[in-house]
Amino acid sequence: MKKIFYKIKPASGIANALHLGLNTFLPIAMLILIRLNFEYVAVILIGLSKWRMFSVKPRYWVAIVRSNLVDIFIGLSTVAFMSGTSRLITQLVWMIFYIIWLVWLKQKSNPVAVMSQALVSQAVTLVAFYRSFPSASLITIVLVTWIICYAASRHFLGAFDEPMIKVISEIWAWFGGVMAWILGHWVIQYFQFPQIAILLTILGYGIATLYYLDHNERLKPVLKNQLIGLMAVVVFIIIIVGDWQDKSI
Repeated sequence: MKKIFYKIKPASGIANALHLGLNTFLPIAMLILIRLNFEYVAVILIGLSKWRMFSVKPRYWVAIVRSNLVDIFIGLSTVAFMSGTSRLITQLVWMIFYIIWLVWLKQKSNPVAVMSQALVSQAVTLVAFYRSFPSASLITIVLVTWIICYAASRHFLGAFDEPMIKVISEIWAWFGGVMAWILGHWVIQYFQFPQIAILLTILGYGIATLYYLDHNERLKPVLKNQLIGLMAVVVFIIIIVGDWQDKSI
């Protein structure tokens, strides 16, 4: 499968320079379109930018699309954040964020970079979804959260050649869906950040760190207990300080 990925991703030369140039131009074009109130055209532009996914044989399309979900989610989230404000400075910040993602972080393939890609995508996409669709039905919330968590977990585990990648990804997606079903009955935000997005981000970063350290045989019992304890304390504080009154839907 890695050979297929290399075929649709230029590695060097003029093709690579053109690829990076287009990646830089895409966020700028998105900003212009959104400033002109053409948000849906910006979304279409993101879809067109992924044409290379379908330049291989159809039997690879499902696997290619699945491996690109993290990147697609970042693009859609950027559109959502840009569209959610009329302040040019905020939109420019998100444009720069997307440029950094496309030309730097996305291009890296070492385990730490892949882990960062997955975790950033999950956090940003969850916040974008819950802020963009605060009145979505509970079943939609659960389904979308499941997909976001599954894509992030699958992307992360792919960097470690994990033999049980499908099972572990489905477990994390199931956990995210359960959290969405439970917390979806309340609309609780901290400084405009949805509670469920914060909780899944903290737990996701913590569990990913534990997995990474264990995979590299660097996870000592003391460190493991400290990380688990820190996650528990942070989650406890978030739950306790939350205003649970008059927020049910």
